[in-house]
Amino acid sequence: MNSIPDRSQDEFPIHRVGILNWLLAITFSVLAWIFYPGIMAKSVLIGGLVANISYFFLKKDLKDFLQGRLLLSGKVQRAKVKFYFKYYARLTALALVLYILVSKHIVHPLGLLMGLSVVVVSIGLTMASVVRKFYFTAKEA
Repeated sequence: MNSIPDRSQDEFPIHRVGILNWLLAITFSVLAWIFYPGIMAKSVLIGGLVANISYFFLKKDLKDFLQGRLLLSGKVQRAKVKFYFKYYARLTALALVLYILVSKHIVHPLGLLMGLSVVVVSIGLTMASVVRKFYFTAKEA
């Protein structure tokens, strides 16, 4: 019998980060609607949407690259160039969108920053959970 060790416990739960991103964006937006004026709450919501959409596309491209889908399309160097080109094009588009939102006074900069921070907070919370699980599992062994 061929037994393959289950490595799923050792992997970073990237799916959990995506779910937590949306939950935090909604939570931050609701709290902003309760405690702050409308423009601030709208800014938090827009920031959360922008951050989650950007995270989704980055995760998709990174998974394609790391799983070899881009590598199968040609040479390794070409796959790297394609990944970096898409990354910087997306980053440029994101910077342009944020510039327009702030310069046209569509959003409040602090509310936008709070909304954009949901990805960082969710990665931090997920990482803390993984470290805690690893620490207590290693401590018991």
